[in-house]
Amino acid sequence: MKNRSKAIWAIAAANFRYLVPAYIVTGVFLLVGVYNLIASLTGLIDNNYVDIANYFYVFAVIAPIIIVSRNFKRVMYLNGSKHDFYFGCFLNYVIGAGSISLIDIIIFLIAKNTLGSTLVIWNLVDVFGWWEHGMVIAYVQQFSFLLLIEIFMHTLTSIQNRWYGWVMDIILAAILIVFIPISELRSLLVQFFNLIIFNQRISPQIFSCLFLSVLIYMLYLPILQRKKI
Repeated sequence: MKNRSKAIWAIAAANFRYLVPAYIVTGVFLLVGVYNLIASLTGLIDNNYVDIANYFYVFAVIAPIIIVSRNFKRVMYLNGSKHDFYFGCFLNYVIGAGSISLIDIIIFLIAKNTLGSTLVIWNLVDVFGWWEHGMVIAYVQQFSFLLLIEIFMHTLTSIQNRWYGWVMDIILAAILIVFIPISELRSLLVQFFNLIIFNQRISPQIFSCLFLSVLIYMLYLPILQRKKI
């Protein structure tokens, strides 16, 4: 059991080491955020400042894609097992979601306290209404949503070379194309996003994100078991 835990931690650490492209892309977006901040402070653009912390969401989207498409083979060639990879990746996403959420909260607090009197600060934790419930609850809500994003991207990427991956892509595209123009279907889509993002009640938003995360990641297990190196 102890050796298995070490293997899982080792795979999670290896995944983080191999995420250089995600770090670079996120860094580029952060530079854009720094430019926007300077431009807002100097009057080059209006005083609506998109908080630099928002750009860390880019990492939550890109990291799972790289882990699935590139890191899996690397880990397997290092004699890692699929079981350890499965739980190691989950550990990556828990740490990633927790870290991004913490960084976002800290940066938003600093921005509000130092720039709030001169700039209109747009941060997703505030836009989504999570900040209304306080800093701690906002952290948990953001963590739950980010975890769902990471696991969804992980599982979706893992099936792209399968026929059911193409089916899922078509279904997702159909949802956007068909649901949005039709008011009845659009309301269902809005209700779903209200459930996982804009829900005024704390518990349903958190538990729906966590439930979907666990469910989607459980669906990834049989996909991983059949995956060839």
